[in-house]
Amino acid sequence: MVGDPLVQVFLPPAATPKLDRHIEISQGRCHMERHLKESLDSFMGLYAESLHFHDVSTRAITPQGHNPNLWKYLRWCCVERCPKLNTCFPLRSHEYMAGLAGWWMTNWLSKIDPKGFSNLQHLHLCFCPSLQFVLPMRFWSLPSLETLYIIHCGGDLNHVFMQDEMVQTGIGRNRPRILPCPKLTTIHLHDLPKLQKICEVSLLAPALQTIKIKGCWSLRRLPSVRGRSPGEKKPTIEIEKDVWDALEWDADHLPDQFETPVHSRYYKEKLPRVSVLR
Repeated sequence: MVGDPLVQVFLPPAATPKLDRHIEISQGRCHMERHLKESLDSFMGLYAESLHFHDVSTRAITPQGHNPNLWKYLRWCCVERCPKLNTCFPLRSHEYMAGLAGWWMTNWLSKIDPKGFSNLQHLHLCFCPSLQFVLPMRFWSLPSLETLYIIHCGGDLNHVFMQDEMVQTGIGRNRPRILPCPKLTTIHLHDLPKLQKICEVSLLAPALQTIKIKGCWSLRRLPSVRGRSPGEKKPTIEIEKDVWDALEWDADHLPDQFETPVHSRYYKEKLPRVSVLR
């Protein structure tokens, strides 16, 4: 543990496990940004099974840039009250990508360990107002992800999972336009006014059970649940009526694949277009 003790717990104790290789980082007297760059960055990625990152004034958990061969063992990640954090696991810089020759980049891509983030089960973020995105889509699958909680992380968060720069520059254009999350069961999204989609491409979550959405006024797409077994119970959803009515659908992704939504009694109503002046 680095820094001061946690003052306020984001989730109840049963939902905040400390696994055998647990790392907790909070704001203390040390210069956190420097330590993350010099030593903790790779250490966390190589060994951490559970990570609690809170009350830290840094722009990213991994300031050095996301190393695709790390985070093989991470199962639980909770990030809260980091006011300057704009991404948890950054993409590599445009300058870095532009400096690579095409053939060398392809060879480097073939050496990426596909197990990165493959054990991540729980991803929870809370009170990070500068957040822009969480995780780059380099692995094209989050096979173990079960719960996704993002609460009060407004700012410029348009997508939780962003396209990798390799895809944007052409290396991965032949890959599927889909992010499979076969074990994802629970999604809670609260107070994310600019969020449009969880993932830039289609997010496939056939095991989805519960969705709770509040204050996500720009949301236009829910995860796809196609591939569920016949007769399997549909996912339940709580969402404001305005947001539900604005969602976009297609032939493989229809409203009747979900239970009838429960609309909050408190939602942003349109104000009447009349003058209150006398």
